Amino acid sequence: MATAMAELPLALFSTLAPMGAGAFVILAVLFSTAKIDGDALKRIDKMTAIPVALVIVGFIAAFFHLASPLNAFGVFAGIGASPLSNELVAGCVFAVVMLVYWIWAMTGTMSAGARKGLAWATAVLGVVFAWFTGMAYMIDTIPSWNTLAGPIQMVGFALVGGAAVAILTLTLAKSADALKAGTMKTTVLVVLVAGIVLGLGGLAAQAAATSGMGNALVSGADLVGGALMIIICGAICLVGTGVCDAFAVRGAQEGALVGISCGAAVLAIVGILLLRLAFYAMQLSVGLSIM
Repeated sequence: MATAMAELPLALFSTLAPMGAGAFVILAVLFSTAKIDGDALKRIDKMTAIPVALVIVGFIAAFFHLASPLNAFGVFAGIGASPLSNELVAGCVFAVVMLVYWIWAMTGTMSAGARKGLAWATAVLGVVFAWFTGMAYMIDTIPSWNTLAGPIQMVGFALVGGAAVAILTLTLAKSADALKAGTMKTTVLVVLVAGIVLGLGGLAAQAAATSGMGNALVSGADLVGGALMIIICGAICLVGTGVCDAFAVRGAQEGALVGISCGAAVLAIVGILLLRLAFYAMQLSVGLSIM
């Protein structure tokens, strides 16, 4: 686990930023399917500061992983050839579009058509960003990471964590009733289930593959065993997030809604962070040989 804790800044980045990005999936669907009055839109736009802040804090955490923040500019030299460069570009494009959407929305001058278009652009770019975040770890010299299970689980975490953040955003904006409409309720539940299945399924696939690997110094099965309790705790938190959010959209009483949505968001952050630390703990390099 020492390896995992050394990667804590990146674990925070890959937890918080994709969660903030994933929230725009639910917001995009909401703006496309629900009728929301002007006052409610103002409240929602104000509370959209929550997913925006998560993205920004995530990026700040990533910079603490660098020996010098100026090294970040050198990453752009590998665009198209380096998975890390591609991740940075995807993240920057997403962040710029997200900020344009949010700042414009906050001015109160955004038309309904522009809102839908920019919200969907932000949502799609957010999922692409999550995918490329997982792709950045597909390194030939670390076979336990060099699998599509990594990007798949990152998309899953973005969806389930993003849904929790979006529900919290709408709850604090006093617009949670919009989530209970037939289309929105079904959409949120589908996103939650898809996120849990992709997130936990991707991590399970990676753990299974790692268990069959080894080098002259360490066994992959030992790495997975060392991370097992963290994986279990993370999985419980993630399922708990889904349960809490399912109650939120299926008619939880207004008095309990804030507590439920806050609890779901906290469980999502803790659960995804634990599973990201487990991912780093299953780092098996080529070493002297692979069995």
